[in-house]
Amino acid sequence: MNIISSNRPFPASFRFFDDQRTRTAQTARPAVNIIEHEDHFTLEMYAPGRNKEWFSVDFFEGTLEVSYTMEKTGDEPDVKYVRREFETNDFSRRFKLNDEVIDDTAIEANYEDGLLRLTLPKREPVTKQVRQIAVA
Repeated sequence: MNIISSNRPFPASFRFFDDQRTRTAQTARPAVNIIEHEDHFTLEMYAPGRNKEWFSVDFFEGTLEVSYTMEKTGDEPDVKYVRREFETNDFSRRFKLNDEVIDDTAIEANYEDGLLRLTLPKREPVTKQVRQIAVA
């Protein structure tokens, strides 16, 4: 499934991203922008009003997972909302990365002004050279 909710396919340079979201998390999942630079990709996740300590960014077996889980203290105030239009729900987004393109050992994350920004460095392309083998 593509990251964007559209029937248009991704450009070839973005085919290594595969959003594996669940239907139950779609209402709370933040919007994502992916920007390609010469030497890296930037993944921006719009998530205002969050506490950066509650974000988790994990990479395992080619899958990058970005999640947010609020700590429940049990001391929640008893609030009676007359109208409630926003809340900061927990979420989880997963992206399948092509490790031939992305250097997963150098991924960096930063949260500032409501944007979680991940830098995904590109790997140096492997140049295949002809190697002479001596015949004994």
